[in-house]
Amino acid sequence: MDYRVMPFGNVWSNGIFNVPNDLADKYLKLASEYQLKALLYILRNGGRASSSMIAKALGQTASDIDDLLEFWVEENVIAVDGQEKTVIPAEKEKPKEQTEKKSVRETFSPPRLTPKDIIVFSREDENIRFLLSEAQTVLGRTISHAEQEMLVNMVNYYGLRAEVILMILEFYRSEKERGKSIGIAYVNSMAKNWAEEGINSISDAETKLQDIARSDRLWNEIVAITGIRHRRPTVKQREMVDAWFKDFNIEMVTLASDIMKENTAEPSLAYINKVLKEWKKKEITSPAQVKAEQEAFAKSKAEKNQDRIKSKPSYDLEKIKKEAMDNTEI
Repeated sequence: MDYRVMPFGNVWSNGIFNVPNDLADKYLKLASEYQLKALLYILRNGGRASSSMIAKALGQTASDIDDLLEFWVEENVIAVDGQEKTVIPAEKEKPKEQTEKKSVRETFSPPRLTPKDIIVFSREDENIRFLLSEAQTVLGRTISHAEQEMLVNMVNYYGLRAEVILMILEFYRSEKERGKSIGIAYVNSMAKNWAEEGINSISDAETKLQDIARSDRLWNEIVAITGIRHRRPTVKQREMVDAWFKDFNIEMVTLASDIMKENTAEPSLAYINKVLKEWKKKEITSPAQVKAEQEAFAKSKAEKNQDRIKSKPSYDLEKIKKEAMDNTEI
């Protein structure tokens, strides 16, 4: 659809003010929602406004306003207290020094990045610039400074390619659309796991997403088979269920679940896990083998009971009777 501004609408009745073309051409994707709002407020008020005024208008704290306006100060769009700031050319300005990615990743958390750092990285690295722009398209909204920081660290700290990170964002968005209650921290956790697993190509990422989809399908089947109440697996539960289906098919897992139901009052994945581990140890891989093993166990138990009945008791019944007859105190 095409949209156009109504030239004689009520919105024009209170006058107009100037807005730089670059605000739309350059910063719509690079700046956050509140950075744009704060700058518009300053422009609307003749190019000057205090932190407290902006904070009141936007429903933020003055400290938050100072932090987000640092972006425009670094871009030399606004100045603090009338002091113009000359921006150092990108080729001379260097972000905070970082040690080798691998050693840092093993010891420390990802570094904190200022708006200035992010601007420098965006200017120097086309992949980061592409990532920050496309991330907003994928998520369908303006990304915050914290999210920009997270994405830049995925490239510089975790060493992931921009295309792979965008695939993670696509997966996150689809999960949210399906009603999953997950936050943006889920994206960072997923990126960290992928980096540790060495997933850094589109083909590897596609394979991993297929594995996740398969794992979800298996978990849904387990929920239906066992009747467990919780709908989302923990990491350990997911790993446990995935391990089951590496050794057994759905028929065998269902059979183990039936045994669990016969012996427990509440659904227990731990019980199923114990049964399947025992079958794996005995190399039992089919329902016929399970039946044969159960019949052999029942036969052995019956034979033991029969032997116990036939065996001589550990007491002398005749002696007990005689002593009872001779006991004159009864």
